[in-house]
Amino acid sequence: MVRRKTSHVVLAGVFALALTAAGCSSSDDGGSSSATAPASSGAGGGTAALTVKDFAFDPVSLSVTAGETTITVTNEGAVEHSFTLDDESVSQDIAPGASETVTVNVSADAGFHCKYHTSMTGTLTVG
Repeated sequence: MVRRKTSHVVLAGVFALALTAAGCSSSDDGGSSSATAPASSGAGGGTAALTVKDFAFDPVSLSVTAGETTITVTNEGAVEHSFTLDDESVSQDIAPGASETVTVNVSADAGFHCKYHTSMTGTLTVG
């Protein structure tokens, strides 16, 4: 009986996290992984959301404002990933089922990748 209650609590926590992540995501593309999710407008100070799922970033092209942007990266997979800028100025590990917040400061388009899985790549597009 205790095991059943524990699994319900875990499922409820996962569901709450999924709802929170969905609320933070801004995408009107119908779920396409090649879409651009806009960060808030202005000269920096923006926010954006990125998901890691099935050994891919979603979206693969993330629109950010020039200057400082906070990105919440959620790992929906079963293995550890990272969010690493190609110039190595930012690198954050994200455990399975976890979300991490990273702050980037970019003035031009920049690439990012997973340092553990080299086929996982994406682009921050400054707009």
